[in-house]
Order: sequence, then structure tokens, then C-alpha cells
Amino acid sequence: MSDYQHIDTCRFTASSIAPLMKADCLKSGGTSIANVQIDSRQCTEGSLFFALKGEKNDGFAYLSDVAKAGAAAVVVPKSRAQEASKLVSCPVLAVDDVLTALHDLARRYMQRFPSIKTIGITGSCGKSTTKEALSRITAVLGSTAKTPGNLNSEYGLPLSMFGLHAGTRYGVFEMGIDHVGEMDRMVGILKPSIALLTNVGISHLEKMGSQKIIAEQKARIFHTGIETGFVSSSCKHIDVIERVAGRHLVRYDSKDISAIDLGLDGWMITYEGHSFHVKSVGRHLLEDVVGAISVGRYLGAKAGDIAEALEGFEPMHGRSFVHRSDVTIIDDSYNASLDSTNSILTYLSGLSWKGAKKVVLGPMKELGALSNHAHRMVARTVASSTFNQTYLYGAEMEEASLELKKLGYRGLVSYTRDFEELEGMVHKHMQGGDLFLLKASRSVAMERLIPSLQRRSPGYAS
Repeated sequence: MSDYQHIDTCRFTASSIAPLMKADCLKSGGTSIANVQIDSRQCTEGSLFFALKGEKNDGFAYLSDVAKAGAAAVVVPKSRAQEASKLVSCPVLAVDDVLTALHDLARRYMQRFPSIKTIGITGSCGKSTTKEALSRITAVLGSTAKTPGNLNSEYGLPLSMFGLHAGTRYGVFEMGIDHVGEMDRMVGILKPSIALLTNVGISHLEKMGSQKIIAEQKARIFHTGIETGFVSSSCKHIDVIERVAGRHLVRYDSKDISAIDLGLDGWMITYEGHSFHVKSVGRHLLEDVVGAISVGRYLGAKAGDIAEALEGFEPMHGRSFVHRSDVTIIDDSYNASLDSTNSILTYLSGLSWKGAKKVVLGPMKELGALSNHAHRMVARTVASSTFNQTYLYGAEMEEASLELKKLGYRGLVSYTRDFEELEGMVHKHMQGGDLFLLKASRSVAMERLIPSLQRRSPGYAS
């Protein structure tokens, strides 16, 4: 993780970094801080480790492991500082709240680079694709830092910000939220110069309560000091979003460009007379690319620069990424919402394909009272599709299984709550030329199927 961080250029030690997070330094030390970590497994020589307490794990329990890895210092609650001092020989920084201390450090670090233009990206889905496309465009304009992987929460955002350095001109960051108040905390850390909102779905409805609240919370990315804001014209609740933002937002739309659908090869896009090929599969990903183009154009990128930057662009693994072998796998397993699931199902249903089309669906999580309804809606989309076989996995997908039977779906339907059984079901009828779509919420880790699908494909050679 530390390969993207630049905090080492500041040559902080435990005692010099303590004031930036309002910490008491119980033990001082001269070791320079090389990186910042919240996962003990990522700690290396010179790590500054924040012992965060989560729902399942308490970072304090791993202090000994962190110290053995060569940590430069550990950040712990004041209530446990003396206990920590007995567990580790490295410096101990005691704070009122560990997460707040991490936020304070990221904010103070950011203040060292006032000339950097930062772009915050939020939305129920499409954040990563938009971020990856936009960062390619801004890289043409100047040195760019971006969210690595999916570090987009109030835990991940501060870690991402340590990718900034004195030579950076642009910072492109995802800002994902799953509970009320989280956006306020992240805006308090970053305060993006420009913000973009992709869409508002029902993801995290269980914690948020309603789609209107989701829209209101995401809209808080458009803080009072923001330079300008962008929103997809297809986004629901734009009126609510603009009311919360207190400003008119720039709309973008896939109609802003000319695009030729190349199926699983992506799109040939023409923008202001310049054509380029992107490998994003599905119309929903095309709109994310248009969002990136809109912001890039605002920042001063010329049409030719944008075309050059996006030529050959492909999404990250798990975002409709195509794996080709004797069987073709569309890995859309990074996350799943009702909108994104129906979108990719509808798109692939209309795709011309010589072999069989098969879909493996896992549950859509955190949908609260709308969970059963959402899974039934997915079943209805499958029922009217051209998929020959449907494999359903997880407790929530039982509702979809029942709905498909009720609708008289003509294809094969298999349902299980056991992952090994799912693998057996999928392999039983697999043939060369099959097209598989894998779609589920992140916690399901549906991508686990990919290696076994590839190994068991008819033409696989070990």
C-alpha cells in the first residue's frame, strides 16, 4: 500500500507529527515515518499505524505484530495508552479518538499543498470508472494522484490523500458513503475543488432509511466553497440534490458524445471530431466515461488530449471486466445495486452471442425493507432476458428464485446458499463458447468463481 504514499517526503518523526493530530507523544523516537496504515498486515518498516476499532476487529489487538514489522509509531486511544506502551517499544501517540486523529492528519497534510486542484466523486455506482477515466485525462494536464483501489470511505479517503505531494497538480478521489454524516466528515477532510455525482440508487438503504436521504447525504459533497459541481442528467432526485447543494449543477449525458456499440469490445467514441476506443462494456459505464470527459473539458483538456488519454481505457477488475478464454466471463462482481444489475442484464440480453448466455447472481446487500422487492425486480429482468441459465446464490436471492418460478422463466434456474454447491452447479453444464455474467455485492466475493471457471473450461491447459 505504501508505494502510492508520499508522506515520507515530509520526514516526520513521532514527535514532529503528533501536533498535527492533537496527540500526546508518550515515547519519542527518531525513525522517519514512511507510510500510514490502518491494516496491520500492510505495516512495514517506518509505518505509522492507527489502531482503529471496527465492527469486527480492533487494531489495538495487533500492536505487537505492527511493532515486529518495524512500525515507526502507533496511534491509540488515550484510555489505553499506558497499556500500549507496555506492548510496543516504538513511540506511542495517544489521542482522544483514533479515527478523528487520522482525519486531522490527512487534513493538515493536505494544507501543505494549497495549489492542488482536487476532484471528489460520489454516487451509488460508477465512482471507480469515472475516477479512473478522469485521472487519465488530468494526467495529460499535470501530475495526478488518485484513489488507489477502493479506498473511498472515511477510512480510505485519508489514506488516499497521502498520495499527494509537492509536484501534484490534480487529486481525483472517490468519496463513497454508507451512513448519514459520513459525507460531512469526508468533506471536512478534503473539501474538493470540484465534485461530481454519478447517480442515486438504493444502495445502503438499510442504513440511510430512504432514497431521498441518500440523495441529500451524497449532495453534501457540493460544499459551500466548491468551485463547480457536475451531475449525470439521468440521476434521480436532481431537484433534491441542487436544493441541498444550493447551486445549479452542470449536467452531463451520454448523448453528449457519439458512440458506436462494439459489444464486449466496448465503444468507439467520437468527441468533438476525435475518435477513440474504450473497453467499457454496457451503457452505464459509457455514461461514467462521459462524466470524466465533462470534468476534463472544464479543467482545460482539449478534445484531442481527451481522446489520446482515453484510447484503450478499460474498467478496473470487477467492473464489467471481460475475461476471455474458451468461456467468456463478464466480471461485474465488485458491487451490485438494483440499477446496475438490471442495466448489465438488459445490455447483455440484447447482445448477439453464438453460445449459451449464463448469469450467476449473488445478493444485493444493505437494501433494508426494499430487499425482497429489489430481488424480485431483478428476477423479472432475468425472466424477460435471453439468458439460458441462471444461478442464484445467497439468502436474499431465494426471493428471486421464487419469482422466476412464478413468472415461468424458461431457462434453467439453480439456487443455493452454499458457495461450493454453487461452483458444482455452474460447472455441471459448462461448455465452450459460454458467456457468464458474475454479479453480486462486494461482500460476496463472487470473483472467487473466475479461476475455477477458467480451469474447467474445455480448452484450459494447466
